Amino acid sequence: MNRLKQRLKRIWQTARLSANLMAGVPDYDNYVAQQRKHNPNAPVMSKLQFLDYCSKRRSGSGGGKCC
Repeated sequence: MNRLKQRLKRIWQTARLSANLMAGVPDYDNYVAQQRKHNPNAPVMSKLQFLDYCSKRRSGSGGGKCC
């Protein structure tokens, strides 16, 4: 029974992450994990900085591209 709970939890997390990414909501935890893995000595943005960066990048302000 415990295995089933864990599996359902993993499925739910994956579905939630997929839906958020399709809706344009970035995943901060994934960003932090990737940053630590590939650039362990580089600074990591705070959650607020990360969301602001993603918002500006999506809207095209600050030199980013839209569409």
